[in-house]
Order: sequence, then structure tokens, then C-alpha cells
Amino acid sequence: MRFPVSVRSFGVGLVVVFGGALAAAQAQDAGAGEDAVTERQSMDAFMSLEDGQPSAPGTLELQLDFGWITTSGESDAGIFVPELKYTPDGNEFLRNMKLALTFPVELGNGGIDGNGDAEFAWQQRWVAEDGNVPTLATILSMRAPTGYQSSGVDGTFTGILAKDCGPGTFFLNGWVKTANGNNIEDRRDFQWGGRVAYLWRFAEGAALTVGYVHETSEEDGVSNMNLVELGAQFEINENLTIGPGVFVGVDGRESTPNFGAGIRVTYGF
Repeated sequence: MRFPVSVRSFGVGLVVVFGGALAAAQAQDAGAGEDAVTERQSMDAFMSLEDGQPSAPGTLELQLDFGWITTSGESDAGIFVPELKYTPDGNEFLRNMKLALTFPVELGNGGIDGNGDAEFAWQQRWVAEDGNVPTLATILSMRAPTGYQSSGVDGTFTGILAKDCGPGTFFLNGWVKTANGNNIEDRRDFQWGGRVAYLWRFAEGAALTVGYVHETSEEDGVSNMNLVELGAQFEINENLTIGPGVFVGVDGRESTPNFGAGIRVTYGF
């Protein structure tokens, strides 16, 4: 399938940014590795859940999501989401930060308005779990209209809580979004949602996560969506993690995806 030039060109930009960030990461000492909280609470499966954790200081990560979604009354869609993440080294504030650049693309349905838009994110872990105090992190992200026939700028704020319990970790996400532009007809200007999940570490380097998602639709006059997600993650080695996942719509509404599946590949440099 041929994509419009604006969508195909995002790959060139990704290579340029990736090359520059990799050179910067290799030019400095990567610090002392991941802290104990990050090792316990990182979630690297094909899911919408945010874990709020930084990587080891000075680490550059390339994350690739490959997925497929089916929704009643719509053509099935393929998903490809390349994402670059970087955790700076330096003082405590920088070591708890993660910066991300994402170029999500929908495949299989011709030209899609907004395909290949750049998304920039600043994640900050303000508190790492200590005793009865849970992990607290936030994410500020912005979508820029760099893709196919795109317009407007979106902003999203996400709050994250995480608390170890038994052999795993409970997570709570809440997010709000201001949506602009004309990429979607009758777009809802203010959107929100929440996620709750539990990550079970059943073996060394392996975990299973189950979660529930409730969020508004992207269009005015369309009911909210309710989904159940299930993901797994397997650390192949110190650099590579593989994370398959599935999700199922549970409210019976036509606007909610019936089913989706995919895999997340994360590689750290």
C-alpha cells in the first residue's frame, strides 16, 4: 500500500531523531542502571496503561507497537506506533524524567487524516514508592499536526499512581485531553478516561497484567467505551523485552472496539 508523502516522510524524521539521540546516549556514562522501583513497576506489554517509570539514566529506548483492531461497522485497522524514549542522566530530577517522541500510524484504510502526526511527551516521576507512600508520576503530551492533512494541536495530562501489593503492583491512571483540529468529524473538545490494572510478576523477567479501561469516545454524541486489557511481558535479555497483549470491548456498543491484539517490542541502548 502506498501512503501519502507526508506519512511516508515521518520515517525519515524518525531515523534522524533516533540517530542523534543514540549518539548522545552513547557519548555519556549511563549511570548505575534502573532503580529497584523501576525494576518492579515497569510495564512493557501491548496495553494503554502508563507505568510512570523512568529507565536507567542515560538510556535511549526504541519501542515498536504492532497491532490490529476490529470494530463493528468499520474496516479492520492495523496499527504501527514507533516511539523513542530517553531518560537523561544528571541530578535526581533528570534521572526521574523520561522524554518521548511518537509517530502513530493507522494502516489498511487509505489516507487517514492525522496519520503520522508527531506526539511529544514529558513524563516525570515525582515520588518513588517508599513504604506506605505510592509512586506518583505525571505525563504532559502534545500532538503536533505533522501528518497527513492534519490540523490543530492536542494536549493531554495523565496522572499515575502505583503501589506494590503481594507479588505485583496495582496501577491507577487518570487523564484529560483538550482536542482540536478537524482530523475527526464532530470531535469532542474535552475528553477524559481512567485505567486500573494489576501487574503480577509470576517469574523472574516475566509478568502478566490485567486492566480495565473507561474513557470517552473521540466524537460528540457517542457513548463512553469500556475495555478489558490483558498483557504479558518477557525480558529476553538486559536490552530486549517482548510484550504481547489483547483487549476486548465489554459494553456491547458499536462504537467500542470488539477486539484488538498486538505486540510491543522494546529495545534499550
